[in-house]
Amino acid sequence: MICALLLGREGSSGFPGKNLFPVLGRPLAAYPLMTAKAAKSIDRIYVSTDSPRLKALASEYGARIIDRPAHLATKTALGEHAYVHGYQVIRDELAKEGESIELMVLLFANAVTLTPQIIEEGVKVLRDYPHYDSAVTVSCYNMWSPLRARKIGEDGLLHPFVPFEVFGDPSKLNCDRDSQGDVWFADMGVSIVRPRCLENLHEGLLPQKWMGRKIYPLKQWGGFDVDEAWQIPMLQTWLQAHEVERFSQTRRVSWSQYYESEQTVIARLGLTEDSKVLDFSYDCGGLGLALRERFGVHEYTAVCSGKQQAQTVGILYPEARVVEGAIESPASEALPQAAFDLVIGLGATDITSPLDSLLEKAFAYAKPGGALVASFRLTDQQTVVDPTRSYQESSSGAGTDPERTPYVVMNAKKLMAALRKLNPAQISGYGYLGKPSSTAVTPYRMVCFAVLAAHKAERSDTKAGPRIELQLPDNLLKAIDHSD
Repeated sequence: MICALLLGREGSSGFPGKNLFPVLGRPLAAYPLMTAKAAKSIDRIYVSTDSPRLKALASEYGARIIDRPAHLATKTALGEHAYVHGYQVIRDELAKEGESIELMVLLFANAVTLTPQIIEEGVKVLRDYPHYDSAVTVSCYNMWSPLRARKIGEDGLLHPFVPFEVFGDPSKLNCDRDSQGDVWFADMGVSIVRPRCLENLHEGLLPQKWMGRKIYPLKQWGGFDVDEAWQIPMLQTWLQAHEVERFSQTRRVSWSQYYESEQTVIARLGLTEDSKVLDFSYDCGGLGLALRERFGVHEYTAVCSGKQQAQTVGILYPEARVVEGAIESPASEALPQAAFDLVIGLGATDITSPLDSLLEKAFAYAKPGGALVASFRLTDQQTVVDPTRSYQESSSGAGTDPERTPYVVMNAKKLMAALRKLNPAQISGYGYLGKPSSTAVTPYRMVCFAVLAAHKAERSDTKAGPRIELQLPDNLLKAIDHSD
């Protein structure tokens, strides 16, 4: 089993609160947790901390908590000893389950410059080369060559930190930063290590002895761990360049992040690790991670509206099957009909294509006994589809103009009529009243946020009407009753 272990303590004298400092809309420590969840090779995530707030954040991402002992949470305590402690807790826990550790993926709460792809690269390298001890992220910083390093002597003046003779004949040295070749630093993004490195810490190479001695470099650029507030703008640049900011801000990746209505309806479907899911949600990708976490689902296909969304899903959930094009487009016709246990579109009904056609196309992919699930904003008043009357504004990042997208509100009676046309065996749903988003402009002061499921009959010759099981506000149930 491959387990991730993230360290983060409550106290920080240089940059108080750094582990939870907000960066591009998320706490700093959320990024390594999110990346670990997106790495397909990682089976479990653990967080060792003494911080109640970090424990709460870790729980949002499905991580298991290790209480970091007080003597390992001081300013002078070494991270290597906290790693060993956490490893021992994980090792003993797995042993009781009859499991063992193949690799440990070591993370820091304040080191977020890593991607799922680089974790997968490290895992593959260690599997291909059993004699390697570890694979760690490194960044090239020739401007910080040891040749340039200085220390202040007792005379108050600068002196070489390393004697020039170490680099060869001093008369042949020069000021060119590249003169000594590339200088690689372990940037603390991730260390993927074998258990033997933590079992025999004393044998490891200084200064990060948990890496062992035979260390493979996972090359990237601009990696570093955050220790000072002035590093935050650089970190934002790194996250934006790697498109992490975009998917981390807008994507939900953990089951606990989904709304009560979504959880209620999906949980009733009886999904298992063998279930096949087709997702055409506006933020597809994150749902696949959440379903894997909650139900063990692995066969997940995402229908993406374009290349940018497809790239985001690839970063967020690398093992997902990705199809570019709308659910009703020719590109999706390559998907097998009647093959999925769950076909789901959360927020997908904000598109302006005809609802009947969208539902019909999507329902065709559900297999007998499967279901189409979609989220809606409902009212007992008139449907509003016109984006000039009902819309929502959002920004894709700092310095960009707000993007205006439709904020569709459906008449409940008309929606039920459209669902009945599918000839499902059952229509179920759950919803509650609430105020529209603060960024939305719409004629309605209150709407019902609902998730409905159309269940396909096991047999196609079923002639009886659908069984209706809805938990919706009374005014909507009355409107629906009048549609019979």
